[in-house]
Amino acid sequence: MDRLEKYIRENASKLDSALPPEGCQEQFLARWERERKSKRIRIFYFGVSAAAAVALLLALQPWTNYRFWGAGNNPDAVYQRYMAHVARAWEEVAVDEEASAALMSLTEEAISLRDQLPEELSPGEQAAILRTYYGDILSGIDKITDKFSNNNVL
Repeated sequence: MDRLEKYIRENASKLDSALPPEGCQEQFLARWERERKSKRIRIFYFGVSAAAAVALLLALQPWTNYRFWGAGNNPDAVYQRYMAHVARAWEEVAVDEEASAALMSLTEEAISLRDQLPEELSPGEQAAILRTYYGDILSGIDKITDKFSNNNVL
């Protein structure tokens, strides 16, 4: 390194006076502009890819709460929607003893979860708990009614 520094110090006047070749500045500016545009395009595509990934994750999310749309943060409305789904399921499986027994084991409650929730919880927290709990039960009910429907088709 010392030799290089010594050479630069000794030949500073020669090195400072040399001009770049003709057209070098234009080439540099053109290349810089291309790279800048390329970087903007990559950033744009990265943003689009990220948005698509988020949309895909949301689309593939196993949603159980769609059954409770419109109930908002009202625990009574969530419970009423659950009971409406259960009533429809009973109508579908009323003639099949095996399906009725399975449905009974899933839906029978001595005291509903709605009545067991602590008063200290806000209505929104109560509704969220009910949506999760009854959403899982409704997924099981869907499986029972689907199996019953498929057995009747045969």
